[in-house]
Amino acid sequence: MNAKPVIFVIEDDRAFNKLIMSYLSSKINCEVLSFIAGEDCMDMIAAGKIPDVVIQDYELPFQNGIEIMQQIKNKCPNSEFIFLSGQTNVKVAVNALQIGAFDYIVKDNHAKENAFNKVDQILRLKKLENDKLKYKFSTKSLVVLLVVTWIFLFLYYFLLIK
Repeated sequence: MNAKPVIFVIEDDRAFNKLIMSYLSSKINCEVLSFIAGEDCMDMIAAGKIPDVVIQDYELPFQNGIEIMQQIKNKCPNSEFIFLSGQTNVKVAVNALQIGAFDYIVKDNHAKENAFNKVDQILRLKKLENDKLKYKFSTKSLVVLLVVTWIFLFLYYFLLIK
């Protein structure tokens, strides 16, 4: 995970895009980048900016959200996706979740709060995963140190006796 979380918002409705961006920026110490289309987002990834979380609309002008998610996942497998869409078809939501989205939120009066809650949940899970990896590394390092110390003491003991 980046030092400061990076969130991409891919939404072709400029007013809704700005609403989500502003709300997240005010609630989370993160970098929020806005895109109207998926190809703009891919250009940013090619330039080296990797998103921790992508919030995207399902229905975009040139691609649907599933296609964009698959393209981004190929380049950034650790990025998490939240669909934020006016599409209320349950099959669409289930399909998005089965393909790898973290969640699917229907645009309504609570969409920005729901999006914030999901982003917060994702960032907390990513932090826990990162802490777990650090703990595993620390534990392995400690075991190696103890084994090396034990071998050294064992050899030292037998060298002193002889």
